[in-house]
Amino acid sequence: EEMRDFLDSAKAPGKRERHKDDLTPYLEYLRRVELYEAKHRHGVAQVDINEQKLFGALLSSHFFRQPLRTAVEQYKFYHHALATVDFKKPTDFIRSAEAEIGKLKPKKEKDALKIARLREMIDQRTKTIESLKKRRADLLKELDNIAAYIQENMVNVHQLCESAITFLVNLQISGEKKSQLIEDIKTHYKEQVRDQLQLGPVTKQFIEELKGDVEKLSEQLSQKVLEDVYSITKVYEDIYEHTKKVAGRLNDLIPKLKVQRQRDLEEDKRRFGRIEQVLVSLVSEFQTDAGKAEEITAETEQDKILYEKRKEMLDHVFDLLQKNFMGRTGRII
Repeated sequence: EEMRDFLDSAKAPGKRERHKDDLTPYLEYLRRVELYEAKHRHGVAQVDINEQKLFGALLSSHFFRQPLRTAVEQYKFYHHALATVDFKKPTDFIRSAEAEIGKLKPKKEKDALKIARLREMIDQRTKTIESLKKRRADLLKELDNIAAYIQENMVNVHQLCESAITFLVNLQISGEKKSQLIEDIKTHYKEQVRDQLQLGPVTKQFIEELKGDVEKLSEQLSQKVLEDVYSITKVYEDIYEHTKKVAGRLNDLIPKLKVQRQRDLEEDKRRFGRIEQVLVSLVSEFQTDAGKAEEITAETEQDKILYEKRKEMLDHVFDLLQKNFMGRTGRII
Protein backbone atom coordinates (compact mmCIF):
# COMPACT_ATOMS: atom_id res chain seq x y z
CA GLU A 1 0.00 0.00 0.00
CA GLU A 2 2.86 2.37 0.81
CA MET A 3 4.44 1.70 -2.57
CA ARG A 4 1.13 2.22 -4.37
CA ASP A 5 0.59 5.51 -2.52
CA PHE A 6 4.12 6.56 -3.42
CA LEU A 7 3.65 5.74 -7.12
CA ASP A 8 0.38 7.71 -7.13
CA SER A 9 2.01 10.73 -5.50
CA ALA A 10 3.37 13.78 -7.33
CA LYS A 11 7.06 13.77 -8.24
CA ALA A 12 7.36 17.36 -7.05
CA PRO A 13 5.10 19.60 -4.92
CA GLY A 14 2.49 21.36 -7.03
CA LYS A 15 3.25 19.27 -10.13
CA ARG A 16 0.81 16.93 -11.89
CA GLU A 17 3.41 14.35 -12.95
CA ARG A 18 3.33 11.29 -10.69
CA HIS A 19 6.09 8.79 -9.94
CA LYS A 20 4.23 6.05 -11.80
CA ASP A 21 4.09 8.18 -14.96
CA ASP A 22 7.73 7.20 -15.61
CA LEU A 23 6.47 3.71 -16.45
CA THR A 24 3.53 4.71 -18.65
CA PRO A 25 5.17 3.88 -22.03
CA TYR A 26 6.36 0.51 -20.72
CA LEU A 27 2.97 -0.31 -19.19
CA GLU A 28 1.20 0.37 -22.48
CA TYR A 29 3.52 -2.01 -24.34
CA LEU A 30 3.16 -4.55 -21.51
CA ARG A 31 -0.63 -4.37 -21.63
CA ARG A 32 -0.70 -5.00 -25.38
CA VAL A 33 1.88 -7.79 -25.18
CA GLU A 34 -0.14 -9.56 -22.47
CA LEU A 35 -3.34 -9.12 -24.50
CA TYR A 36 -1.61 -10.64 -27.52
CA GLU A 37 -0.30 -13.52 -25.39
CA ALA A 38 -3.79 -14.25 -24.04
CA LYS A 39 -5.29 -14.20 -27.55
CA HIS A 40 -2.53 -16.41 -28.88
CA ARG A 41 -2.70 -18.90 -26.00
CA HIS A 42 -6.46 -19.31 -25.86
CA GLY A 43 -7.30 -18.70 -29.51
CA VAL A 44 -10.17 -16.47 -28.43
CA ALA A 45 -9.75 -14.11 -31.33
CA GLN A 46 -7.95 -14.03 -34.61
CA VAL A 47 -4.54 -12.35 -34.34
CA ASP A 48 -3.66 -10.44 -37.48
CA ILE A 49 -0.24 -10.47 -39.14
CA ASN A 50 0.78 -7.01 -37.96
CA GLU A 51 0.08 -7.93 -34.33
CA GLN A 52 1.80 -11.27 -34.71
CA LYS A 53 5.01 -9.76 -36.07
CA LEU A 54 5.32 -6.95 -33.51
CA PHE A 55 3.94 -8.51 -30.36
CA GLY A 56 5.22 -12.00 -31.10
CA ALA A 57 8.75 -10.57 -31.15
CA LEU A 58 8.16 -8.36 -28.10
CA LEU A 59 6.72 -11.29 -26.15
CA SER A 60 9.51 -13.73 -27.02
CA SER A 61 12.22 -11.15 -26.24
CA HIS A 62 11.25 -11.36 -22.53
CA PHE A 63 11.72 -7.58 -22.25
CA PHE A 64 8.09 -6.85 -21.45
CA ARG A 65 7.40 -8.76 -18.24
CA GLN A 66 5.58 -7.94 -14.99
CA PRO A 67 8.66 -8.77 -12.82
CA LEU A 68 10.67 -6.05 -14.60
CA ARG A 69 7.88 -3.56 -14.03
CA THR A 70 7.74 -4.54 -10.34
CA ALA A 71 11.53 -4.33 -9.96
CA VAL A 72 11.64 -0.79 -11.34
CA GLU A 73 8.70 0.29 -9.17
CA GLN A 74 10.37 -1.19 -6.08
CA TYR A 75 13.65 0.51 -6.92
CA LYS A 76 11.93 3.89 -7.21
CA PHE A 77 10.09 3.28 -3.91
CA TYR A 78 13.20 2.21 -1.95
CA HIS A 79 15.26 5.05 -3.41
CA HIS A 80 12.58 7.47 -2.26
CA ALA A 81 12.68 5.81 1.19
CA LEU A 82 16.47 6.27 1.25
CA ALA A 83 16.01 9.95 0.43
CA THR A 84 13.85 10.35 3.56
CA VAL A 85 16.53 8.92 5.88
CA ASP A 86 17.70 11.94 7.86
CA PHE A 87 20.52 11.76 10.42
CA LYS A 88 20.80 15.54 10.66
CA LYS A 89 17.91 16.25 13.07
CA PRO A 90 18.82 13.69 15.75
CA THR A 91 22.55 14.46 15.38
CA ASP A 92 21.96 18.22 15.68
CA PHE A 93 19.76 17.64 18.74
CA ILE A 94 22.43 15.51 20.45
CA ARG A 95 25.07 18.14 19.72
CA SER A 96 22.87 20.94 21.11
CA ALA A 97 21.86 18.90 24.16
CA GLU A 98 25.46 18.03 24.99
CA ALA A 99 26.42 21.70 24.63
CA GLU A 100 23.56 22.62 26.98
CA ILE A 101 24.65 19.98 29.53
CA GLY A 102 28.14 21.46 29.43
CA LYS A 103 26.73 24.76 30.62
CA LEU A 104 24.79 23.26 33.54
CA LYS A 105 25.99 22.51 37.06
CA PRO A 106 25.18 18.94 38.20
CA LYS A 107 25.38 19.90 41.89
CA LYS A 108 22.39 22.21 41.53
CA GLU A 109 19.18 20.25 41.92
CA LYS A 110 17.35 22.13 39.15
CA ASP A 111 20.27 21.67 36.74
CA ALA A 112 20.62 18.01 37.75
CA LEU A 113 16.98 17.35 36.82
CA LYS A 114 17.45 19.13 33.49
CA ILE A 115 20.65 17.15 32.77
CA ALA A 116 18.77 13.89 33.49
CA ARG A 117 15.99 14.85 31.05
CA LEU A 118 18.52 15.85 28.40
CA ARG A 119 20.46 12.59 28.89
CA GLU A 120 17.22 10.64 28.42
CA MET A 121 16.44 12.55 25.23
CA ILE A 122 20.01 12.01 23.97
CA ASP A 123 19.56 8.26 24.55
CA GLN A 124 16.34 8.33 22.54
CA ARG A 125 18.03 10.18 19.66
CA THR A 126 20.98 7.76 19.81
CA LYS A 127 18.58 4.83 19.43
CA THR A 128 16.90 6.68 16.55
CA ILE A 129 20.29 7.06 14.83
CA GLU A 130 21.04 3.34 15.27
CA SER A 131 17.64 2.49 13.85
CA LEU A 132 18.27 4.84 10.89
CA LYS A 133 21.67 3.24 10.29
CA LYS A 134 20.04 -0.19 10.08
CA ARG A 135 17.31 1.13 7.79
CA ARG A 136 19.91 2.77 5.59
CA ALA A 137 21.94 -0.47 5.37
CA ASP A 138 18.80 -2.49 4.53
CA LEU A 139 17.77 -0.01 1.84
CA LEU A 140 21.26 0.08 0.29
CA LYS A 141 21.33 -3.72 0.15
CA GLU A 142 17.86 -3.88 -1.39
CA LEU A 143 18.69 -1.23 -3.98
CA ASP A 144 21.92 -3.05 -4.84
CA ASN A 145 20.06 -6.34 -5.28
CA ILE A 146 17.33 -4.84 -7.48
CA ALA A 147 19.84 -3.00 -9.68
CA ALA A 148 21.96 -6.16 -10.07
CA TYR A 149 18.85 -8.24 -10.84
CA ILE A 150 17.75 -5.83 -13.58
CA GLN A 151 21.27 -5.55 -14.99
CA GLU A 152 21.65 -9.34 -15.19
CA ASN A 153 18.31 -9.73 -16.92
CA MET A 154 18.97 -6.94 -19.40
CA VAL A 155 22.25 -8.63 -20.36
CA ASN A 156 20.31 -11.87 -20.88
CA VAL A 157 17.57 -10.16 -22.92
CA HIS A 158 20.29 -8.50 -24.98
CA GLN A 159 21.96 -11.88 -25.64
CA LEU A 160 18.61 -13.49 -26.43
CA CYS A 161 17.86 -10.82 -29.05
CA GLU A 162 21.33 -11.24 -30.51
CA SER A 163 20.71 -14.99 -30.88
CA ALA A 164 17.29 -14.32 -32.43
CA ILE A 165 18.75 -11.94 -35.00
CA THR A 166 21.43 -14.47 -36.02
CA PHE A 167 18.82 -17.22 -36.20
CA LEU A 168 16.49 -15.14 -38.41
CA VAL A 169 19.32 -14.22 -40.79
CA ASN A 170 20.19 -17.91 -41.19
CA LEU A 171 16.51 -18.74 -41.63
CA GLN A 172 16.26 -16.30 -44.55
CA ILE A 173 19.33 -17.83 -46.16
CA SER A 174 18.10 -21.43 -45.90
CA GLY A 175 14.52 -20.69 -47.04
CA GLU A 176 13.39 -24.27 -46.36
CA LYS A 177 9.99 -23.39 -44.93
CA LYS A 178 9.35 -20.86 -47.69
CA SER A 179 10.04 -23.55 -50.32
CA GLN A 180 7.63 -25.87 -48.53
CA LEU A 181 4.92 -23.19 -48.53
CA ILE A 182 5.41 -22.63 -52.24
CA GLU A 183 5.07 -26.37 -52.78
CA ASP A 184 1.84 -26.24 -50.77
CA ILE A 185 0.53 -23.57 -53.14
CA LYS A 186 1.39 -25.73 -56.15
CA THR A 187 -0.33 -28.71 -54.53
CA HIS A 188 -3.41 -26.58 -53.88
CA TYR A 189 -3.69 -25.66 -57.55
CA LYS A 190 -2.96 -29.21 -58.72
CA GLU A 191 -5.91 -30.34 -56.63
CA GLN A 192 -8.02 -27.72 -58.36
CA VAL A 193 -7.04 -29.23 -61.70
CA ARG A 194 -7.96 -32.72 -60.46
CA ASP A 195 -11.31 -31.43 -59.16
CA GLN A 196 -11.98 -29.78 -62.52
CA LEU A 197 -11.09 -33.00 -64.36
CA GLN A 198 -13.78 -34.79 -62.36
CA LEU A 199 -16.28 -32.47 -63.99
CA GLY A 200 -14.88 -32.81 -67.50
CA PRO A 201 -11.95 -31.89 -69.74
CA VAL A 202 -9.94 -28.76 -68.98
CA THR A 203 -8.66 -26.31 -71.54
CA LYS A 204 -5.04 -25.41 -72.15
CA GLN A 205 -5.94 -21.82 -71.34
CA PHE A 206 -7.25 -22.88 -67.92
CA ILE A 207 -3.97 -24.70 -67.18
CA GLU A 208 -1.89 -21.72 -68.34
CA GLU A 209 -3.92 -19.35 -66.15
CA LEU A 210 -3.39 -21.58 -63.14
CA LYS A 211 0.34 -21.73 -63.82
CA GLY A 212 0.38 -17.93 -63.99
CA ASP A 213 -1.49 -17.72 -60.68
CA VAL A 214 0.97 -20.13 -59.05
CA GLU A 215 3.99 -18.23 -60.33
CA LYS A 216 2.58 -14.85 -59.28
CA LEU A 217 1.52 -16.11 -55.85
CA SER A 218 4.89 -17.78 -55.27
CA GLU A 219 6.71 -14.52 -56.06
CA GLN A 220 4.38 -12.55 -53.79
CA LEU A 221 4.85 -15.06 -50.98
CA SER A 222 8.64 -14.96 -51.30
CA GLN A 223 8.62 -11.17 -51.11
CA LYS A 224 6.15 -10.96 -48.23
CA VAL A 225 7.93 -13.64 -46.20
CA LEU A 226 11.17 -11.71 -46.64
CA GLU A 227 9.47 -8.49 -45.46
CA ASP A 228 7.82 -10.26 -42.51
CA VAL A 229 11.06 -11.82 -41.28
CA TYR A 230 12.81 -8.46 -41.68
CA SER A 231 10.08 -6.76 -39.59
CA ILE A 232 10.53 -9.30 -36.79
CA THR A 233 14.30 -8.93 -36.99
CA LYS A 234 13.95 -5.16 -36.71
CA VAL A 235 12.00 -5.47 -33.45
CA TYR A 236 14.75 -7.66 -31.97
CA GLU A 237 17.39 -5.20 -33.20
CA ASP A 238 15.62 -2.29 -31.48
CA ILE A 239 15.41 -4.19 -28.17
CA TYR A 240 19.03 -5.33 -28.63
CA GLU A 241 20.29 -1.75 -29.00
CA HIS A 242 18.13 -0.43 -26.16
CA THR A 243 19.13 -3.09 -23.63
CA LYS A 244 22.77 -2.90 -24.70
CA LYS A 245 22.83 0.83 -23.95
CA VAL A 246 21.07 0.46 -20.59
CA ALA A 247 23.09 -2.58 -19.47
CA GLY A 248 26.28 -0.68 -20.32
CA ARG A 249 25.25 2.31 -18.22
CA LEU A 250 24.29 0.04 -15.30
CA ASN A 251 27.60 -1.77 -15.65
CA ASP A 252 29.38 1.57 -15.26
CA LEU A 253 27.41 2.47 -12.12
CA ILE A 254 26.87 -0.74 -10.16
CA PRO A 255 30.54 -1.66 -9.54
CA LYS A 256 31.16 1.92 -8.40
CA LEU A 257 28.35 1.57 -5.88
CA LYS A 258 29.93 -1.55 -4.41
CA VAL A 259 33.56 -0.43 -4.52
CA GLN A 260 33.32 3.28 -3.88
CA ARG A 261 30.41 3.50 -1.44
CA GLN A 262 31.31 5.91 1.31
CA ARG A 263 29.81 6.69 4.71
CA ASP A 264 28.34 9.88 3.24
CA LEU A 265 24.57 9.35 2.99
CA GLU A 266 24.11 12.22 0.55
CA GLU A 267 26.67 10.69 -1.81
CA ASP A 268 24.83 7.36 -1.61
CA LYS A 269 21.58 9.12 -2.47
CA ARG A 270 23.18 10.76 -5.51
CA ARG A 271 24.67 7.49 -6.73
CA PHE A 272 21.43 5.56 -6.42
CA GLY A 273 19.64 8.50 -8.01
CA ARG A 274 21.78 8.05 -11.12
CA ILE A 275 20.80 4.37 -11.19
CA GLU A 276 17.13 5.36 -11.01
CA GLN A 277 17.56 7.69 -13.97
CA VAL A 278 18.95 4.79 -16.01
CA LEU A 279 16.05 2.52 -14.98
CA VAL A 280 13.54 5.20 -15.91
CA SER A 281 15.16 5.44 -19.35
CA LEU A 282 14.90 1.64 -19.59
CA VAL A 283 11.11 1.70 -19.23
CA SER A 284 10.35 5.02 -20.89
CA GLU A 285 12.64 5.39 -23.91
CA PHE A 286 12.18 2.13 -25.82
CA GLN A 287 10.82 2.59 -29.32
CA THR A 288 10.66 0.27 -32.27
CA ASP A 289 10.41 1.27 -35.89
CA ALA A 290 9.42 -2.05 -37.39
CA GLY A 291 7.61 -0.49 -40.34
CA LYS A 292 4.07 0.80 -40.70
CA ALA A 293 1.20 -1.60 -40.21
CA GLU A 294 0.10 -2.71 -43.67
CA GLU A 295 -3.47 -2.81 -44.85
CA ILE A 296 -4.24 -6.48 -45.37
CA THR A 297 -7.22 -7.50 -47.51
CA ALA A 298 -8.25 -11.03 -48.33
CA GLU A 299 -10.85 -10.43 -51.04
CA THR A 300 -9.72 -12.96 -53.66
CA GLU A 301 -8.77 -16.60 -53.30
CA GLN A 302 -5.12 -15.65 -53.95
CA ASP A 303 -5.24 -13.03 -51.18
CA LYS A 304 -6.60 -15.60 -48.73
CA ILE A 305 -3.94 -18.16 -49.63
CA LEU A 306 -1.17 -15.56 -49.31
CA TYR A 307 -2.50 -14.40 -45.95
CA GLU A 308 -2.77 -17.92 -44.53
CA LYS A 309 0.68 -18.95 -45.78
CA ARG A 310 2.26 -15.85 -44.26
CA LYS A 311 0.61 -16.61 -40.92
CA GLU A 312 1.81 -20.20 -41.18
CA MET A 313 5.32 -18.92 -41.78
CA LEU A 314 5.14 -16.60 -38.76
CA ASP A 315 3.88 -19.44 -36.55
CA HIS A 316 6.80 -21.52 -37.80
CA VAL A 317 9.32 -18.75 -37.11
CA PHE A 318 8.20 -18.12 -33.52
CA ASP A 319 7.90 -21.85 -32.87
CA LEU A 320 11.51 -22.34 -34.02
CA LEU A 321 12.69 -19.39 -31.95
CA GLN A 322 11.04 -20.86 -28.88
CA LYS A 323 12.44 -24.35 -29.45
CA ASN A 324 15.95 -23.39 -30.51
CA PHE A 325 17.21 -20.94 -27.92
CA MET A 326 14.58 -19.27 -25.72
CA GLY A 327 15.52 -19.95 -22.11
CA ARG A 328 19.09 -20.98 -22.89
CA THR A 329 20.64 -17.59 -22.25
CA GLY A 330 20.67 -17.70 -18.46
CA ARG A 331 18.08 -16.25 -16.13
CA ILE A 332 15.37 -14.33 -17.92
CA ILE A 333 12.74 -12.25 -16.16
